[in-house]
Amino acid sequence: IEVNQRREMCRLAISGKNDLYLAGEAPLASGCNIIDSINNLQDWHGKAEYYYIIGADKLAGLLHWSKARKLFKICRFIVYPRTGYDAAKIIQFAASQGLQADLLQMPEVTVTSAAIREKLLDISHISGMLNRQVERYININGLYQTDFVKLVKTSLSQQRFEHTLAVRKLAIDLAYHHHIWMQGASIASLLHDFTKEMKLNKMKAILRNYKVSLNAQELNSNALLHGKVASVLAKNVYGIHSADILNAIAYHTTGRAGMSPLELCVFVADKAEPGRKSYPGLQKIRDMMFEDLASAALLSMKGTRDWIQGSGNRISADSYAAIESMEPVIIDNKSI
Repeated sequence: IEVNQRREMCRLAISGKNDLYLAGEAPLASGCNIIDSINNLQDWHGKAEYYYIIGADKLAGLLHWSKARKLFKICRFIVYPRTGYDAAKIIQFAASQGLQADLLQMPEVTVTSAAIREKLLDISHISGMLNRQVERYININGLYQTDFVKLVKTSLSQQRFEHTLAVRKLAIDLAYHHHIWMQGASIASLLHDFTKEMKLNKMKAILRNYKVSLNAQELNSNALLHGKVASVLAKNVYGIHSADILNAIAYHTTGRAGMSPLELCVFVADKAEPGRKSYPGLQKIRDMMFEDLASAALLSMKGTRDWIQGSGNRISADSYAAIESMEPVIIDNKSI
C-alpha cells in the first residue's frame, strides 16, 4: 500500500472530527523505519512533542526490537488496551527501558487491522469493523485483496473494461449509500462481464465441464449465458464461494425472483453506469437508484421486457419471474 493511500485513509477516518486534523505532508521516504519517519516529521514540523499511538499487543512485540530504546527517547506513547494483554504491566516493564506512555482508559479493543486485512483477502464481511468511508476507499482501489482488475483486464476489450470499472464504481457508491456489502458489490461488478466476449461454444463447453444445465433459450444467447458462465468460473476457478456474489454475477442481466440487496445493487449499476448510451427510462432509473434500488431495478426490467416483446421475442424465464415477484410488492408500497 502506498504512503498516499494510507494518508487518504487516515483523512477519511478522521473526517468530521473537529478535534483531529491531518498534519501537512512531510517528505517521508518509502521503506524507512519509524525512527527515521519521526525524525523526518520533526525536521518538517518542528520539535513538538510526538505521540505514538499503539495497542498493548504491538507494544509488547516492540520491546523485542533492538532499537526500541532509541524510539522511546524521541516520542511519547499512547497505549490502548487489547484483549489478552495486561497493558499496565507491559507499560511498567517498558518504563525501565525509557518508555514514557499514557494508558487510555477505555474498553479493550478487539478489532485489529490484521483481522480486517485477513477478512478482505478472504472476501468476508467487515461490517462494523471499519469506518465506512475508509471501507469504500479500500474497495474502490482494491486494497488488501486479490487484484481482480488485473484479471478482467486481460479478458476484455478496452471498451468493455472501461464499462466494468464504471459499473464497479457505481455499485460501490450504491452499496455505500444503501448500507450494502461494498466488497461484494466490487467483486461481483468486476467479474460480471469478464466472459462477455467469450465465444458461445466455449461458454457451452465450460458449462458442460462443470455439469451445469441451462435451458435452450439461455444456451443460444450470449446475453443470457455470459453471466451464468462468469459465475461458474468465479466459483470453480477463482475460489469465490459467497452465494450472494455468485448470484449477483449470474443474474446481473436478467434479474431473478428474490434478489438480494447486493444483487439489486450490481444489476442497477450495470444498467445505469455513466458510460451507458441513452435508452428510454435511463434517466429515471438514475434518478431513482439512490432512493429505492428495487424500484430502479424493476423499472429497468420492465423497459427491457417491453423492448424485447416489441421486437417479437420473449423475455427470459428469470426476468419474467423477477418482474412477477417484485411488481406486486413495489406497487403495494407505492414506490413506482
